Amino acid sequence: MIMTVRTFILSGLLLCGSAASGKDELSFKETVVPVKVAPAQDSITAAFPFTNTSGVPVTISKISVSCDCTTAGVRDNKLTYAPGESGTVTAVMKTGNFSGTVDKDMTVHANGSAYKLVIRAQIPDIIRMEPRKLEWTKGAPATPKTIHITISKELPVNLTTVDLTGDAFDYEPVTVQKGKEYKIIVTPKSTDKPAFNTIWVRTDSTVPRYKRQMGFLTIKED
Repeated sequence: MIMTVRTFILSGLLLCGSAASGKDELSFKETVVPVKVAPAQDSITAAFPFTNTSGVPVTISKISVSCDCTTAGVRDNKLTYAPGESGTVTAVMKTGNFSGTVDKDMTVHANGSAYKLVIRAQIPDIIRMEPRKLEWTKGAPATPKTIHITISKELPVNLTTVDLTGDAFDYEPVTVQKGKEYKIIVTPKSTDKPAFNTIWVRTDSTVPRYKRQMGFLTIKED
């Protein structure tokens, strides 16, 4: 009987300690929110609704972000939530020159606990360069290789110029189908020594992230 009473008291203390520790006091409906981005859209907003599922008031002390392109806050600047009360964390992300699927995370700090949230931007990959990196091995034959460029139908874009940062390669832009498909034939001038050049593809797009694309040309050590 003494053992049973002691066990009961200990269990009660552990439960009280758990409630006071602030663990899992905020329950978020979603911790990862995907957002589709229009081709010309320069920023997006995501909402993360939550509820205080604990038996004590919860105060949000800080929200930290992982990138300067993201800001986050609590709707109506309300920071303290009573048991059962709900709120929303909102995040704004500048899409900049990103393309494809891009994750930006933030951390909500409340009552000693931390909650990781992710805004998942799905940005149209209007201009595809495949591959973005061409490699040769030092001493190998200086054979031509090709970068293929395809343009999505979502946004009309034409290739205007191709520039090279460096002088280790010759290159030839070729229009396969204007506004739809291009290729760049690249040939090393020599493979006698290592080299690294950057190739820039510029377009007539008015959307900043589609104005230029970057590729890499490398002659590497064997």
